[in-house]
Amino acid sequence: MAESPEKQISGGYKLKLMHLIYAVVAMVAVIAITVLIAAFSASPVQNTSVGNGWHQVVGLQPFTVGNQLYVTFIGIESCQFCAAERYAIFDALSNFGNWTYYGKMVSLNTLPVENLTTGAESASDAIFYKAGEGDWTLNFLATHLSYTSDYIDFSSAETLNNGGSALQSPSAIQSSYLNKYDPAGSVPFTIIGGNFYEVGAADSLVSTGTPIICFQNVTKCTPSTGYMPDYIISQFNLTGSAINLGMTEEADYISALICFDINNAAPVCSSSAVSSLESNIVKS
Repeated sequence: MAESPEKQISGGYKLKLMHLIYAVVAMVAVIAITVLIAAFSASPVQNTSVGNGWHQVVGLQPFTVGNQLYVTFIGIESCQFCAAERYAIFDALSNFGNWTYYGKMVSLNTLPVENLTTGAESASDAIFYKAGEGDWTLNFLATHLSYTSDYIDFSSAETLNNGGSALQSPSAIQSSYLNKYDPAGSVPFTIIGGNFYEVGAADSLVSTGTPIICFQNVTKCTPSTGYMPDYIISQFNLTGSAINLGMTEEADYISALICFDINNAAPVCSSSAVSSLESNIVKS
């Protein structure tokens, strides 16, 4: 039996209404997908200098490992500029956690300066080693040196030894940041949270082209001019010395950038030196 005209009209109306609903739902879905794609593919707002050789990628959220901020250093054993940067990194990270050597807590001031080797860092558990260019530096690869922190996940990689042979391969994460911010592979290369990076040693660690841990009247570190660890640390503790000023400034910058990324959760973030530098950072 044929349906009544009323039922035919009612059925047609319902069918059109369903088509309209489907069209609206599809449109909303397309808009939502477009927004998501745009959000994931959007580039950071800008890349800007924040001072002392550091750069900020504005608009990029800090990268964390678990609940800890990712911080990494990449260098090579013979690099005189890497040698200087290690001291500042060591000092800065002391503000956010503990360095231990053979289970004993140490700071830059309490490191055993007699514990050194003239060989490659990878060949010894000594705290200090003599780089190929004559500068004495910290050994992040010392087997019994460790760093623990509630705020920071720290890693390092030394890609070449003193002889120029391959030593450590950067991790996948380190490689991704190298490719993004340092495609030429210059060292030292330091990352804080993925949204701050520094290619080369900090400006404050270099004087007239020479790292401040070398004599000031030479243009290049040589085996006869590198400062010994005990002298470097004594100068670090001498207020107003070139080493004190340079290392302290870089340590303060590193601390300020970390504080920015961890929302000032650590006590050091309230210090005047750190908070003053942090005020120069662009808020996303």
